[in-house]
Amino acid sequence: MIERSYLPVALCVVLCLLGRAANAQVGGIAADPAQSPLSLELLLLPPFARAEAMHNKADAPVSNTFSVNLGPKLFELKTSYVEREEPGASDGVGEERKLRRHFDLLATSSYLGNGLIAEGELAYSTFDSLSAQCDCDELPRMLRLGLRHRWGGLSYGADYRSFDRGFVSITGATFDQTREEGEFWGEHQLGPIHIRGSIGESWEGVSDLHPLRLTRTATAALNINRATWGGALASSYSLVEQDADVTQETVVFTHAFIGSYRPLNILSLAPNFSIREERDPDSGVRTATPTAALAVVYTPARDLLMTGGTSYTRSFSTNAASELRTVGATAAIDWKAGRFLTGKEILSLNLRYNRLLDFVSSRSSHENISAMLQLKVSGF
Repeated sequence: MIERSYLPVALCVVLCLLGRAANAQVGGIAADPAQSPLSLELLLLPPFARAEAMHNKADAPVSNTFSVNLGPKLFELKTSYVEREEPGASDGVGEERKLRRHFDLLATSSYLGNGLIAEGELAYSTFDSLSAQCDCDELPRMLRLGLRHRWGGLSYGADYRSFDRGFVSITGATFDQTREEGEFWGEHQLGPIHIRGSIGESWEGVSDLHPLRLTRTATAALNINRATWGGALASSYSLVEQDADVTQETVVFTHAFIGSYRPLNILSLAPNFSIREERDPDSGVRTATPTAALAVVYTPARDLLMTGGTSYTRSFSTNAASELRTVGATAAIDWKAGRFLTGKEILSLNLRYNRLLDFVSSRSSHENISAMLQLKVSGF
C-alpha cells in the first residue's frame, strides 16, 4: 500500500523563513535555486531541449534581487521573470511557436546559524494557450522547500518539491501530471571532479483508475570540468509502484552520459548517450530505450551563432509489443542584425526534421519537417 510520508524538513524550513531574521552579514548565502537530481532532469532532457538551450543564450531573464538585513542573521529575497519563445511541441513537430513565461521567487535565510541555510522557492510558468492544454483554474506552479549545510568539503541537505499539472521548468522539463517529491542529497568537490548522490521519493497523479504512482529512486552522478572538455555520468535505480490496492511494481534503470568538447574558441561539441530499461518482475518483460545525440555550436563571427543537432532513439520490448525508432535533426542560425531604436534586432532561422517509425503499428509512423524565420527585437 502506498503511503505519502512528507519530510520533517518542510516544517523546519517554514519556521525558519517565517521566524525573525536578525543580525546577519550580507553575502553569506548563495541564492541560486538548487537543481533536482532526483529525476535526472538536467541529464535526461530530450536532446533538442539541451541544444535549444544552448542557442537561446541571448534570451536572458529580466531579474531583480534585493536583500533585507534585520540583524545578525540574513534574509534574502530574489525574484526573476523571463519570456522566451519555444516550440509548440517538444518533439520538434512544426507548430506555431508560443510565448512561454516564467516567474520565480526565492527566499533564503541563515536564521538557524552554524552555516545551516534554509530556502523557499515559488515559481510559475505558462503558455499563451495554456487554457487549451489543460483544464487549469490558475497558472501551474512549483513549490520548493530546502535545507542545506556545508561541513568541510561535504555539502548535504534535503528538499521537498511540488509541481502542478502543466508546469514547465526553465530547463524545458514538462510535468503532465501533478507531482510531489522529497529527497536527501550529498555532494563533494574534489578539484575538477564533482560527486553527488541522492535518495528520494516522488508521488505523481496518473489517472482516475490509477490515482497515485509512487517512485523510490537512488541516484549517483559524477561530473568533470576542464578548460576545454568536460563530462557528466549519472545512474539511477527506481522502484515504481503503480496502484495502492494492487501490487504493480516496475524496476527502472537509467544511465546517461553527456560530454562537452571545445577544440576551438568558436566551436563546441556536446555528445550524449542514455539508456533507460524497465523491468516487470511479474511478467519478466523488459523495455529498453537507448538514445544517442550530438549538438554542435559554431560562432564564425561575433554577431553570428549557428547551432545544430541530430539524435537517434530506439524503444523495444522483449515481448515484441512495441518497436519504435525516432530520427531527428535541427539547425538554427541567429544573426544580430543591429539595433532598432533602443532594442537589439536578431534575425533567426530554425529548421527541424523528425521521423518516427512504428514497426508494430505502421499507421502510427509519421514524418515532419518545418522551417521558421523570425525577427526578434529585445532590450527595450
